[in-house]
Amino acid sequence: MSILIIPDIHGRIFWKNAIEKHFNDVSKTVFLGDFLDSYPWEGITRKDAIRNFQEVIDFKSENKDKVILLLGNHDLPYIDKRNFYSRSRYDSSNAYHIEEMFRSHRSLFQMAYEELINDKRYLFTHAGLQKGWYDNNKKIIGELTVENLNKLLDVPHGIRSLCEASWIRGGTDKFGSIVWNDLRDMHSRINQDIPWEYQVFGHTMLDDDHPLITKQFACIDCKKAVIINDDGGFVEC
Repeated sequence: MSILIIPDIHGRIFWKNAIEKHFNDVSKTVFLGDFLDSYPWEGITRKDAIRNFQEVIDFKSENKDKVILLLGNHDLPYIDKRNFYSRSRYDSSNAYHIEEMFRSHRSLFQMAYEELINDKRYLFTHAGLQKGWYDNNKKIIGELTVENLNKLLDVPHGIRSLCEASWIRGGTDKFGSIVWNDLRDMHSRINQDIPWEYQVFGHTMLDDDHPLITKQFACIDCKKAVIINDDGGFVEC
């Protein structure tokens, strides 16, 4: 099992080169979410980001069994803006069109994914799972499984649990959700008593454009793709 990981896109096109070079050589490709809401200083227009997002949707539609599309905090406002009220760089001028894109392809997206690599269970989410966030929302989630994390999209209170963010991200909650958790929170708290031995996520942009690999987790928001080899090693593309 080898996996190509595509971190936060925000309208960027680096994922296309990674797919062209590596897609046929890996078992799965996982996009970590945040497809839209480009950064103004990067010169990517909102229309560019929407066109790029449509290409991602088309790519997934053509490779449903091999491509995983996770959702991030910049995607959820377009799926349920009433219950996912926390927003950043929200594209209000194109919101109706983007909402329709998500609505028409709802079955292509999920909140979490897991895979067994080198006899270890890996959890893939947009921002990483904090045990404290799960404990606070245990009545909503139920048993801590990928299936139950994905079901959060089906009910309003599940969506609202995904809004939770700590003060590091401008929130008022003690723990951030799997789309709002910050890398600094992962560093400051040891995650124990969860079913996965390793976590892979994006969300917190890294300053030096290189992934941060630790013994417990990997943060990949580095504007380039990364491959997890079948022995669990990470390789930058």
